[in-house]
Amino acid sequence: MRKRHKEKLKRKQRRIKNRVTIRTLFLLIITLIFNTYAWFTYFNTISANMTAHVDKWHVQFKVDDEIVEREFPIAIEHAYPGMPDVEKMVTIINDGEKDADIDYAIKSVRIFDSVFVASDQKGTGDTIPEGATILHSSEIERKIENEYPFSLSLATENNNNTLTAEDEVVLKITFNWLYESGDDEKDTSYGTTAYDFYQANPGKQAIELVVKIIVKQHEETTTPVIP
Repeated sequence: MRKRHKEKLKRKQRRIKNRVTIRTLFLLIITLIFNTYAWFTYFNTISANMTAHVDKWHVQFKVDDEIVEREFPIAIEHAYPGMPDVEKMVTIINDGEKDADIDYAIKSVRIFDSVFVASDQKGTGDTIPEGATILHSSEIERKIENEYPFSLSLATENNNNTLTAEDEVVLKITFNWLYESGDDEKDTSYGTTAYDFYQANPGKQAIELVVKIIVKQHEETTTPVIP
């Protein structure tokens, strides 16, 4: 009788323990779902009252039969769905006597813990960070455009890439992450990645990139005269 009573008591204790474990897991899952939803809702709510952050630069170039390059680091402090646009304005002034053509390329970019370096923009003496992925600058641009829920655009006013002598043009660099980009899976995946990154790296910039501006003398095209 005593042995049977002990076995019955043990079975009862196991049932209670199983119920507690299941209940604990259920509460943990509910808590995680709630926190994730609250995180997205929080940023979506505060972003409605924020305006775009704009930085302005003033740059001068002289082009006399040579190519001039200038590099600019850009840092996105916080990246999350629904964030206000981050804009960088670069004023390019041609104070030479000849027209100039403007081009630009992404030299390198770090997105959270992933680093990409442009093979065609690497300069003498540049070091490549350990673990970086080497790609052509055009491949990096396509990667950002197609594989991430946020966007990065570089464009001059009226898409005019030819700058006449003694004139100026503004190059606008814009980073944007809509609250609903149209791809829920990407939004959720990279939203979680952003959250985990901030938890593991407090105070570290979310995204860092280096943009290279290339200015060279404009090549005039002449139309042959037909007699």
